[in-house]
Amino acid sequence: MFEGYGFFDYKYNIEGYSGQDYDGFGRPLYMCLSLFLLVVFAIIFRKAKKENILKYLRISGIVYIALYIIKTVWESYFDITTGRGFNVYILPFDTCSIVMLASVLAGFSKGKVKDAATGWLVVGGIVGGLSNIFFLRALNYYPFFTFGALYSMLWHFFMTFTGVLLIITDYVKLDFKTIFYAFIFHLSYSIPVIILDYVYGWDYMLYYNAGGAPFIEDVASNLINNNLRFVATLMMIMIYFALFATIIYVSYGIKRTIKSIIHKKQEEIAYNLE
Repeated sequence: MFEGYGFFDYKYNIEGYSGQDYDGFGRPLYMCLSLFLLVVFAIIFRKAKKENILKYLRISGIVYIALYIIKTVWESYFDITTGRGFNVYILPFDTCSIVMLASVLAGFSKGKVKDAATGWLVVGGIVGGLSNIFFLRALNYYPFFTFGALYSMLWHFFMTFTGVLLIITDYVKLDFKTIFYAFIFHLSYSIPVIILDYVYGWDYMLYYNAGGAPFIEDVASNLINNNLRFVATLMMIMIYFALFATIIYVSYGIKRTIKSIIHKKQEEIAYNLE
């Protein structure tokens, strides 16, 4: 058993921990709590005004950047002082790091850039956020009640919440235009990441090995073994697009169904009052 660790202890200093909270109570607890709070927050903020949402996007973008800097400095201090050297995998090139740039641009830019960034916060935020709500990889390295785990929990919860908020308040239109602009934004971020992955053998955004992605990793591995790594990369790009489209059209279907139910209830009440 792992015991006697501090809240800010680094993963390599927590003796005896090897992901017990991921396989035990931690992951389902975080998942259930997050889904419950998403519903509660959606109900509370469903009528939020656009000017307040804009303020939220601006503040969240700044907070994301500040949290990222704090966490990077914290991890790097331990990595370097313990002789492991700088960990290149904490650089802001993974999918969930895009939320920093997207939030800032959605909050402070205008025109198509704003539309693209806002669209990404819906589709990319929900895809990246939900995948970690269900499979919080940080718990493989940190116990539930630690800074390392809490950082990841908050980061991915608010990624998801932001996407939900923009949908329920009609801040974005649930149409193909939103998918298109969001995907262009995602692709623009992806191009330099793919170059870095191929130059240094990294696997940011799963473009090099699709490491850790259920089912996809096996397909990518077969392609790579047949000297078709570029096809695996193209496959990941197509998967991102498919996931983005799924988020938009599923959300549209849910909203339309809810509105239909509410409309029928209102008609029933009006009929009974006559």
